[in-house]
Amino acid sequence: MSDPLGHSENASDGAPADERPQRPAWPGNAEDTDDLAPRHDVPLDGRSGFVVVEERQVHYLEWGSSVAPPVLCLHGGGQTAYMFEELGSALRATHHALAPDLPNHGDSDPLGDDLWGREHLAATIPPLLDEFGLQRVVLVGASLGGLTSISFAAQHPARLVGIVLIDIGHRLEDEGVQKIMDFMRAHESFGSLEEAADFISGYLPYRKSFRPENLKRNLRQRADGRWIWKHGMGRRWQRQHETTGSELDWKSIMNGVADDVAGIDVPVLLLRGGASDVLSGDAAQELMGILRHGRLETVEKAGHLAAGDNPHSTVSLVKGFLAELGW
Repeated sequence: MSDPLGHSENASDGAPADERPQRPAWPGNAEDTDDLAPRHDVPLDGRSGFVVVEERQVHYLEWGSSVAPPVLCLHGGGQTAYMFEELGSALRATHHALAPDLPNHGDSDPLGDDLWGREHLAATIPPLLDEFGLQRVVLVGASLGGLTSISFAAQHPARLVGIVLIDIGHRLEDEGVQKIMDFMRAHESFGSLEEAADFISGYLPYRKSFRPENLKRNLRQRADGRWIWKHGMGRRWQRQHETTGSELDWKSIMNGVADDVAGIDVPVLLLRGGASDVLSGDAAQELMGILRHGRLETVEKAGHLAAGDNPHSTVSLVKGFLAELGW
C-alpha cells in the first residue's frame, strides 16, 4: 500500500489554458449551473495548498478548472498526493482534479492514534468536499485510498458518479502485504536522502531512476539531521510490536469490504498491476463477480504501485473511463 516516491519528475501535458472549459457540460455541483462559479482560480500548472477542515490541517494538490467535473484522487498507505501528478496534469484541461494527503500522511494532520481504519479515513472526505464546494465526484483510489473509496461509497452513495480502484480489492495476498509492512518499518530513519534513495531503489523494480531530492515530499528531517517518513504507519506498527509483541492484524482492515463492494451502484473500473503481488488475478476476477457495474483492466509492466510504475497506461485508462461516464 506504499509508494516510497509518491510522485513523478515530469508531469506536464502542455495543455493551453484556453482549452479548459469555462462552463460545465455535466450535471454540475450547484442546483442552478448558471450561477455556478469557481470557489477559487487554479493555476494551469496546478497548485499545492492547505485548508483547515474540522480543525485539522489538510495538504492538497489540485489541477484544472474549479467549475469542471471534479475527480478526487486518494493515495495509498505511505504515499502522498504527489503520486497523482501525472494524472492531475493530464486531466487539467477538462476536469478539476483534487488530491489530498490523507490523515497522518504527507503534510496533513493525523486523526488520532486509534483512528486510522478505512471508515475513519472515509469520514474525512465529505467535509473536505464541502470545503471545496464539490457535491458529486468520481473517486480514484489507490490501495488504501481505494479501500477508503469503497467505504465512502457505502457511507455516501449519492455523492459518487464512479470509482477507479487501483490494485485493491476485497481479498489481498498476505505475502505482498507483509512485504509492504516490512519495508515501511525496516528503517527507523535515514542518515541522508541518498541513503534513503539507495534503500528504496531495491523496492521499485519498475522505476528507472529518480532524484533523491524528490524524496523531501515523502520524508522530513528531524532536529538531529536524520530523515523519517512523513507517514506514521511504520512507526505505529513498530510501537505495537514493541509494546505487545504482536503484529498488526492487517486482515481486520478488510472486514466488510466485500459487502460494501456489493452495494456499490455506480460504474467501477478496477486497474490491476500486471505483476502485482498484493491483488492476485483470481481476486480481481472475483471482484468483478461481486460488483454490479465493474470492469477490469490490467496495467502492464507494473506491480502494486501501478500508478507510479506505469503512469502513461494508468492515465490513459482513467481518462477513457471518465469519457465513458460522460464526466
